[in-house]
Amino acid sequence: MSRMTKFRTALSGPEEPRQRLLALATVVNTIGMGIFLSAGTIFLIRSAGFTPTEAAIGLTAGSLCGFGAGVVIGDWADRRGSREVVIGSMLLEAVASISLLFVNNLWSLIVVAAAAAVGRAGTVSARGAMIGVLAGEKGAQYRTYLRAVTNVGLAIGTIGAAVVLAFDTRPAYVSVIVTDTVTFLLAAAILTRLPHIPPTRAAKKKEDAEGTEPAEKERRWVALRDLPYLALTATSSITSLQYFVLVPALPVWIVMHTEAPRWMAAVVLFFESILVAATQVPATRSIDGPRSAARLLALSGPVFLVSWVLIAFAEGPSAGVALTLLIVGVVLHALAEVWQAAGTFELSFALAKPEAQGQYQGVMGLGHGLAEAVAPIVVISMCVNWGKPGWIVLALVVMAGGFVCALIERVWSRSQPAAEAAPATA
Repeated sequence: MSRMTKFRTALSGPEEPRQRLLALATVVNTIGMGIFLSAGTIFLIRSAGFTPTEAAIGLTAGSLCGFGAGVVIGDWADRRGSREVVIGSMLLEAVASISLLFVNNLWSLIVVAAAAAVGRAGTVSARGAMIGVLAGEKGAQYRTYLRAVTNVGLAIGTIGAAVVLAFDTRPAYVSVIVTDTVTFLLAAAILTRLPHIPPTRAAKKKEDAEGTEPAEKERRWVALRDLPYLALTATSSITSLQYFVLVPALPVWIVMHTEAPRWMAAVVLFFESILVAATQVPATRSIDGPRSAARLLALSGPVFLVSWVLIAFAEGPSAGVALTLLIVGVVLHALAEVWQAAGTFELSFALAKPEAQGQYQGVMGLGHGLAEAVAPIVVISMCVNWGKPGWIVLALVVMAGGFVCALIERVWSRSQPAAEAAPATA
């Protein structure tokens, strides 16, 4: 098969029906996610009557209430089958979403946000277990494809959010919540067409005919005892700070510190989502295992550095120069994000034990959830308040994190038996 033929095959998506169903559910779900990420907080402020501080406290407190749920729910997915757990988690997210229409005080917002956080954590970890089963021999290619369709969904969602923000009315904001709810229900309905996916932890149990109850308990929380994976989780959480540079730091930077047109702040997320969706497959087709994933992850750091230096130096010049620097910076950011996200995604599966993917993805989500909680404070303080030096220092930190992730993969691969380590050096 020629290189061009392989490329066209990657763009056309998976041929396996179960993989297609999961990809379809993913794009439907992320359309709602894109709408809510862009307009959900504004709904709470402009339509539900919360102050910005109350909205921030409610959402943050709710998210912290769901902290750690992904590990437990991921373990359920490993033991009971991921299909049913993903569907149940999405239904919980749907209930939490529609409940936002009825919140009228801070405590009710915290309860709803907590339910949404638990549902989201469960969806991510159980979906990770499902991907581990469905990906098969073409795991890297399929995971790259899912990253691409995720960004397509996000881009579509941001378009809908832009329309809502233009109308700025109660009915328009209500449509955000209703649409988000419907996408959860539709995605869950699509996944009901999948056959039952057998528990992976049950299969492991059968292999150990001599195992005892204490031994089973000993290896139940295997992900929490896996030091290389815990190190990968901690370090990749640092590199994931790059997601929060575009939202919220960059729009504020554009409006407050540059002469670029204000509309640039509104189109950044859409523009970057389109770039990521378009380049995800071609830019990461070299990934065929953990070693190549680690290589791209390490390469993303220097590209982030160049990107953020350009963005930082958009402060000061004329509007035309600032706009040029911002556009080039965002293009480079998109390329670096593709490498960082795909590399992390692949390593999160490759370094996990196959029979406990749900639990491992829950641990990975735990680290990234903590990063998500502190990211707004970190990126605003460094990029907006500190200014140019902050952009550069944060880029150096993210770059160092990428190099450490690659080092962790190398140490992990050397610890594997020869038969398991071979794919890593392919």
